[in-house]
Amino acid sequence: MTSSEDPDPFYRARCSAETLQSGSKGFFRDFSESVIEVAGATWISKIFGKLETDEDRLRSVFTDQKINGTVLQTLRHVKELYRDKDAGISKAKRLEGLQNMKANRLNRALLLLSQAVLRAPSNGKDKTTDEGFTLTLALIARAEIFMAQKKYRFALEDLKLATAEGEPDWLRAQLYRMMGVCQRNIGEIDKAKVCLELARRFLGPEQVGERLTLLKEIDALKAPVATNVEASKKPGPIVPPQLTGGSNSSFPKLSKLVKIEETEMTGRYAASAEEIRVGDTLAVELPLAACLVPENYGSHCQHCFARLIAPVGCPNCSSVAFCGIKCRDEALATYHKFECKILALLVGSGMSVLSTVALRMITQDGLKKSLETWMELKGKFSGTKPQLETSEETVTKLSKSAKRRQRKKKLKESESLKTPSDHDDPTEPENDDKKCYETVNPIDYLVTHADRRPPEDFLQRSLMAAFLVKCLQRVGFFENPSKLNEPPSDEEIAVGALLLRYLQFLQFNAHEIFETRIGNEHRFRGSKQLYTGVAIYPSVALFNHDCYPAVTRYFVGKSIVIRATRPLKPGEPVAENYGPIFTKRTLMDRQRSLASRYWFRCQCTACKEDWQTFKTLSNDSTRLRCPTEGCSRVLSQPRDPSKMVKCPGCQLKVNLAENLAKLRECEMKYTQGLATMEAERSAEAVDELSKVLNEFHRIAAPPHRDTHLAEIGIAACMADSGNTWKPLQMESYE
Repeated sequence: MTSSEDPDPFYRARCSAETLQSGSKGFFRDFSESVIEVAGATWISKIFGKLETDEDRLRSVFTDQKINGTVLQTLRHVKELYRDKDAGISKAKRLEGLQNMKANRLNRALLLLSQAVLRAPSNGKDKTTDEGFTLTLALIARAEIFMAQKKYRFALEDLKLATAEGEPDWLRAQLYRMMGVCQRNIGEIDKAKVCLELARRFLGPEQVGERLTLLKEIDALKAPVATNVEASKKPGPIVPPQLTGGSNSSFPKLSKLVKIEETEMTGRYAASAEEIRVGDTLAVELPLAACLVPENYGSHCQHCFARLIAPVGCPNCSSVAFCGIKCRDEALATYHKFECKILALLVGSGMSVLSTVALRMITQDGLKKSLETWMELKGKFSGTKPQLETSEETVTKLSKSAKRRQRKKKLKESESLKTPSDHDDPTEPENDDKKCYETVNPIDYLVTHADRRPPEDFLQRSLMAAFLVKCLQRVGFFENPSKLNEPPSDEEIAVGALLLRYLQFLQFNAHEIFETRIGNEHRFRGSKQLYTGVAIYPSVALFNHDCYPAVTRYFVGKSIVIRATRPLKPGEPVAENYGPIFTKRTLMDRQRSLASRYWFRCQCTACKEDWQTFKTLSNDSTRLRCPTEGCSRVLSQPRDPSKMVKCPGCQLKVNLAENLAKLRECEMKYTQGLATMEAERSAEAVDELSKVLNEFHRIAAPPHRDTHLAEIGIAACMADSGNTWKPLQMESYE
């Protein structure tokens, strides 16, 4: 991959703007355009364009007399804006849900009662409705639906949450009886006895009939109840595959089969350290930060991105939903406590989801860690150790021994963050790549293309960073925030500068998270990838682009999984695809898209040789590999396979008949593998297609129509083991 002059500057500017702000809605576009108009082209290029650091750029938008009036006048209106709780709406949803339950419309009832749960304030906050027990009543009502659907574990969780929230005296008998029934049906007999006995005690003295009924139910628990326990089980989490060969010592989220190298032409990139086979798992990585797109706030967990079944809400806002208490509490302990009361403002601003990811990287780290990150970043690029809140910055040059100690400390920190899928062998020797990276820190190596970024683009991103700093001020992120009409403090500028850097490298390094919607009549026919969110994966971000990728990606929860779809020899680039693929888009279209969106000119084989798209591609022009051992030359298919041909590479006469016969055999086996896929046996299809794809690349070279169809098929089968979803009639809990 090489940089080049942009063939379409207008399209590139539009693509860059779309990574900052979404569409034409929201006030941020008007805000940035008004500042640009006030600044004028001369000031932007001659004054702002000469600034060299992100701190100077951010400070300039707040202090330069040319634009600071316009900036401060707009940003002084930043305030809390979010979707509040509403007991009245919650009660109305609950009553409508109960009516639907009586009519046996259980899916519709479940949707309405989940909405009732999410809109209900915490118990006691609004005593004018339901005596202040709106949330408990919504949870109990939803538990009734789950019990009617024989989803007893979901019902039990709602009932436990209801008891934790608190319940009125007159509801206790009903609540504990329901808990006992759920526990009985999932086989927890001893717990069921306790709950049913509690229910009996909470009954009034006049409820003689109910007491006798409960005694009979308790007595019946001497023997286990025959029930369909399987129907009550909660779906377990999908487990990502293990890395093939264990993990890379420098990049523990990558397989040992992958190494990171660097050249002046391509920058840092992933290459094969050993032979890679089709099906090998080359990366499994949790995101550094990830955000749902706003359209999915009502259908997916804000924290883990799982599809919502029994959503619970934030105690303060109705803007988001979580799949359970664990995710809710983790979010509230970190980022959501800051984002909660400005979510509607952020969405309404028109900022892109990439900008939201930049903010999330700050809010989930908190102030202290964000300042440490900024100081590490500034020290790396200046060779100094910056100090905050001093009249003069104290700088110290790091010695070689200090740098080694710092690298060892980072490596230990990265080791402590490994997931259970990592398999490091401490006896392995140190990595001997061309350049070894001891830690996976995105601020160290993810490209920003700052040297090629035009001043107007820098100004727009600086304005977004300034807006986000003001948002953080309003929600108490800073310990000592500056006053309304004062310049930002040193720590506010530091956090803003860090935001500005994130806004730059996310443009080129983020990944869209998707799930596969399964077809209604067939698992693969009619299936579609649905975009759910955006994330930053520091290790996977190092994989370069190829219009004929060597890997496919899919997602397990928020984890990205990278698996090989074609074999690679040691030293070959391990490239993924950033969007434009040769089978669907022409060379000119691909080059325009990549140059405008990612700022490089693709030099992959498919581009150099201008491979045909599927519209005209066939099997006939496929080249065969020279059968001479050690020769890498590829030869055209001979008209007469029985005749010898001279290889221009090894200069020997060779017979291609055997390779041609094997090529025809591969084509036949592709048909068999795709038939297994058609029969919806994904794992078998992966095994079958892996073997034949390895064989094809051993004896022939792409392009080859049937091979590319098989690679598309195997990628779909691999994704079938990741996030999948089959739609029901009702899905959103907003």
